[in-house]
Parts: sequence; structure tokens; C-alpha cells
Amino acid sequence: MTDLEQQRRARSAAEGRRTLVVGLLADPDTPAEVAARLVDDLPDVLGDRVDSTITWDVRTMTDPVTASVQDPEEVLRAVADQTAHTEWDIGIYLTDLPMQHGEQPILADLDHDRCVAGLSLPGFGPFLQHHKVRNAVVRLVADLAGVSDAGLEHGRHHPIRLGRAAARFLQPVRVVRAGRSRHTRRYVTTPGRGRVRLLAGMVRTNEPWRLVLGMRTALAAVLGTSAYLTINSTIWLLATRLGAAKLALTLLVAVALMVAWIIGAHHLWERARDEGEREETVLYNASTVLTLSIGVMVMSATVFVLTLFGSLFFLEPSVMAPTLGRPPTLGDHLVLAWLATGLATVAGALGSGLDSEDAVRRAAYGYRERQRRDEIGEDDEDDQGEDRDERASLSSS
Repeated sequence: MTDLEQQRRARSAAEGRRTLVVGLLADPDTPAEVAARLVDDLPDVLGDRVDSTITWDVRTMTDPVTASVQDPEEVLRAVADQTAHTEWDIGIYLTDLPMQHGEQPILADLDHDRCVAGLSLPGFGPFLQHHKVRNAVVRLVADLAGVSDAGLEHGRHHPIRLGRAAARFLQPVRVVRAGRSRHTRRYVTTPGRGRVRLLAGMVRTNEPWRLVLGMRTALAAVLGTSAYLTINSTIWLLATRLGAAKLALTLLVAVALMVAWIIGAHHLWERARDEGEREETVLYNASTVLTLSIGVMVMSATVFVLTLFGSLFFLEPSVMAPTLGRPPTLGDHLVLAWLATGLATVAGALGSGLDSEDAVRRAAYGYRERQRRDEIGEDDEDDQGEDRDERASLSSS
């Protein structure tokens, strides 16, 4: 306990106020960043919206406590075991692991007996995530502290005040109870809109814009090729002769080829090992495709801007005019940068093959997703080893 925390407790005791320690246990990467942002304003929010007579002491800890756990009930049990060794009165776990109750995405689990709750960040969707999570944490703390019901259903934790009908449509949250499990309440969303929001939340958690700097070799290949094409007079003519439809198709095909190349070269496509994993595998593969597509488009947009500036700076009108048969316009520079970026993106696909598989996964996925894929890879290697041993034993016999 720090000196500041001791001073707060001493002051609260002198004033006859009760102190509750709320701990935010977060996975590395995005959940840890969310927890770090929450810890600053959460004490005041809890005082204003839950109970002003309580001194709220909010602490954070980053720990992959559920390192090899995927089942929601096992996750909550592991969190309860971890928080049992702390001074926390209430423990809230933040994870970027997408969890589901059957076909329904899970937003939160509560265990009143152990005073812990777990929040799955992807279930909150890609937009206003910090506000949604903060409001949900406040309601969960109020519930676990015995002040009020969490009330997450029907969109009441949405940061924007909505009518009842709009709230139910935008935040279709329901409460379910799962028989003999330790958790006492579980908040889930609908299989339809909820799964779409879950998928979008998974992409948001992966932070696809990190792909630009994470795949440095591919970025260097795109930039180098784009620079070369920009000074090629044949490309000047081709860019000004192609129509808008062909230019757009060129870039879309280039992005699709680069995404497909990255997935194939770095073994990012998953295969369901049994029928029960089929829907989950489709969800993860869709997340991969969307994450890489957004990342590659961000990379292409960055290269387009740099190429456009380079074209305007280096290609003087006197240089381009003899080839075009007229003075170049801003539109000529725009279509030239567009075509050069599209063609260079194909070269970037080849460059991405030079990046290590670990570097690509770090650029494309968050912590929990990388960990999950590593575990799948280890399981596949174990299965292959067992198959080899079995074949060797059969051949020797």
C-alpha cells in the first residue's frame, strides 16, 4: 500500500467513512490501457453515481491471469482466485478475449459470493468503448457493493441517453442465469446484432492501424515501389487514361491480394478441428480478414499521401507536360499517386513475406489473440507428434 493510499484510509477513518478498494485486473495491451484511463476518474464517478459516503480506492494490476483459459466460468474462477490474495474488496477483470454463452456474446459475468466481475471488451463494440466500459464498471461495482442492481440490460449503460425503444435496439442486452455455475448473473447480447458488434469489437481490439509500422518490410517495399513508379512516364500516361472505375478496382484488387498473401504466407487462416468450433472459427477468420483489410488500407492511404506530396514536389510541370501533351493538373497528380499506390501494394504483399511470423502477429493481433493462436499452434504440433509416434510404432511392429 502506498503512502497516498494510507493517508486516504486514515482520513476516511477519521471522518467515519467506509473505504472500499476496487481493483481493476487487466490483460496486457488494450485492457491495460483501458484500466489505466479508468483509474484516474473512476473514484469521482463512483462517488457521484454510487455512494458519496464511501471512499473509493481504485487500483489496477496487469496480469495475464487467465493465460490458458478460454471458458467463461473458468475465467471468472481464475480471477476470483487471483484477487483472493489482494486487499481488494471488489475485483473487476478486463479482457480482450471474446466470450460467448452459446451463440450469445457475453458482456459481463458477476460472482456475488466472491465479489468479482469480468468484462469482455469486444462485446462492447468498436465505438465509445471507454465510456461504455466505464459506465458498465460503475454499475457492476454498485451491484457487488450491494448499493443497486447493475442494470446493464436494455442499453442502460449506453453513454448517450436514449429512448427505451432505441436503447433496446442499439444495446440488446439480456440477463441469463446458468444453473449451478458460481456466477450469479451474466449479461449477454443477441446472437444477431450482438455478434456483429462482437466482431467489430474484436477488430477494434486488434488495433489494425498498428499494421503500418508493425510490418516495416512490407511498408518499405510499398514506398520504394511507389516512388519508382511515380517517376515512370509510362505510368503518367496510364494513370491519366484509365477511368475512375478501373483505378478504384486496381487498388481494391491490390489490397485483397496483399491481405490474402499475408494470411497465406504467415498461416493466419484457422481451420475448425471439429463441428463445435466451426462458428467460432468463422468469427476469428472474419476478424483476421477485417483487421488486415483495414490495416492494409491505412498503409495504402499513408503511401498515397506521401506519394502525392512527392509527385507535387519533384515532378515539375515542364517535366510532365511533354509526355502528357499539356500542363499537368492537380487531378493528374492525384490519379498518378492513386495508381502508383495500387500497383505498389502488390509489391508490398511480396515484402510482407519477409517479415517474421511473430512480427506479423504482433502487428495484427492483440495480446490474447496472439496467445490463443500460439496455444492452437502448440496443440497442433503435439497432435502431429503423436501421429508420427503412432506411425513409427506401427511400422516397427
